[in-house]
Amino acid sequence: MKGDSARCCLGAEELDVSPTHQSHSLQEPRAIVCARKSLLLTRCWHSSPSASAPPAPQPLAANHRVPGCYTSPRRHWVHPSKKTSCFGAAVGLEACAGVLWTHLLCCCAGGAESTMEPIHPGLSVLLLLALTASGCWGRNQEERLIHHLFKERSYNKELRPVARKEDIVVVNLALTLSNLISLKEADETLLTNVWMEHGWYDNRLSWNMSLFDDIDSLRLPSHMVWLPEIVLENNNDAQFQVAYYCNVLVYPDGFVYWLPPAIFRSSCAINVNYFPFDWQNCTLKFSSLTYNAKEISMDLKQDTDPVTNRTYKVEWIVIDPEGFTENGEWEIVHKPARRNTYPTIPLDSNKHQDITFYLIIKRKPLFYIVNIIIPCVLISFMASLVYYLPADSGEKMTLSISVLLAQSVFLLLISQRLPETSMAIPLIVKYLMFIMVLVTVVVLNCVIVLNLHFRTPSTHVMSDWTKEFFLERLPRLLRMSRPMDSEPVWEGGALPRRSSSVGYIAKAEEYYSIKARSELMFEKQSERHGLATRATPAVVDRSNNEGVATEQLYAEMKPAVEGANYIVKHMRDKNDYSEEKDNWSGIARTVDRLCLFLVTPVMTVGTIVIFVMGIYNQPPLLPFAGDLYNYVETNKRFID
Repeated sequence: MKGDSARCCLGAEELDVSPTHQSHSLQEPRAIVCARKSLLLTRCWHSSPSASAPPAPQPLAANHRVPGCYTSPRRHWVHPSKKTSCFGAAVGLEACAGVLWTHLLCCCAGGAESTMEPIHPGLSVLLLLALTASGCWGRNQEERLIHHLFKERSYNKELRPVARKEDIVVVNLALTLSNLISLKEADETLLTNVWMEHGWYDNRLSWNMSLFDDIDSLRLPSHMVWLPEIVLENNNDAQFQVAYYCNVLVYPDGFVYWLPPAIFRSSCAINVNYFPFDWQNCTLKFSSLTYNAKEISMDLKQDTDPVTNRTYKVEWIVIDPEGFTENGEWEIVHKPARRNTYPTIPLDSNKHQDITFYLIIKRKPLFYIVNIIIPCVLISFMASLVYYLPADSGEKMTLSISVLLAQSVFLLLISQRLPETSMAIPLIVKYLMFIMVLVTVVVLNCVIVLNLHFRTPSTHVMSDWTKEFFLERLPRLLRMSRPMDSEPVWEGGALPRRSSSVGYIAKAEEYYSIKARSELMFEKQSERHGLATRATPAVVDRSNNEGVATEQLYAEMKPAVEGANYIVKHMRDKNDYSEEKDNWSGIARTVDRLCLFLVTPVMTVGTIVIFVMGIYNQPPLLPFAGDLYNYVETNKRFID
């Protein structure tokens, strides 16, 4: 096939590489067009009966150039029958090779038309591979590295990264706290959002950087490499593993770095003794799920101080101030970390070692002070107001029982937030129980006071010592005074003390006993007419004559006198009854005042003592007893 255009018919397929079809090839990427034409030309060459193997290509000088084609200072290859050349793998030529006919190469590069000659079939395959690489010398270097690590070395993620069986893999751990979400006292569950930092060496994942385009790190899915399977041992929801299996970061020396996020629900034993002024010591205990101490060694992460360039262990929970969200209820006091070993447990057990992160947290009691303690104290002191209510009002029992029911409601609310434990009684529960006992005593006092107040002489008899103690001595000690004993002050001085009606009756009886009946009868009438001339009554000369008249008069006045005596007796009994009843009421008031002076101080002192106990309940200054190290970032313990 010769001429300005080359055509090859393979059934219904026809290839046209003439310049007239160059515009059609521009609709596709030049490398794809070149590849398509290369394959079709190869098929045409093999289908031609007169085709013979072409001679081997020979290198030309670097300055040899076909008009209209792109040249390169690299080595060129050309068919010897046509002393022309185009650069085959140059970037500017879109990965076209110099092993095609000169006309095809120049068309790919946008050059001039030239005469086409066939090439060797094997070179066409090489050209196709070069074209599909889109102008690159080879595939991606990271892909080559992954192929080298996992295919050529036959990496097995199920095996420990050790050369010998007795070798131990050292796994370094660190914990970064992102958020202390909550501590549920009722479930004894600590909910935290953390980043779990792992680091270990896997010599099977090491490489020479110079052989792989100086790649200094490689990111791989975590399911492709060996993992130490370190889980949270004291979890509270049967979720042992992390929340998301992120990529691992592999370095040329074989160091593997893995930082997965996790939301842990760990069990935390709650000490409710000083609730709501309490502090708790919660732990996150990590151990390997399948490997024992003879296979892996768990240790805390080691870091380098940027100032002194010395190495130290990260013996605390890392908290990034910019990424940490503070909890509204709990304050972190201490956050140490320790590697624990248990000599009593054998080395071939996965319980022999663990890494434990401690969170010593203190509750912020403001919420409970405002919403529970202050209302409870105010309602409690309302119980003392019961003693100021008069017994006749009928509200003493109502108020005292209402306070008792309110305390029961507070106790119910507190019990819903605390765990069902019998190890200790919370401080707020102690206070509520103390107040409930006092209010119960107040209710009993109200019953006694009402019973005393409504006593009458017809139902109870007051003894002399009761009257002496509760009406004379105790009221003076309590600064109480009865209205009848008070002496109102007039402008000119003190008025005579008011007498009771009983005294008037006694004086009337004495007056009637010393005067004659006739004189008593006509005394008022004589005084009305001015006939009374003596200041004191004279002694009546009771002669026999007058005796008869007096008896007659007495017989006539006897019904009136008896009626008057009956009225006097009735008034005397009524006054005695009222006075006795007033005495019982006075005793009730005295008991009320006595209970007020007893209950109020006891309630005040008890409230102060109970809550002062909680206020002075503070977490320790150091996280561990007997260990003087405080486990903080500012006090690093350097290894070297």
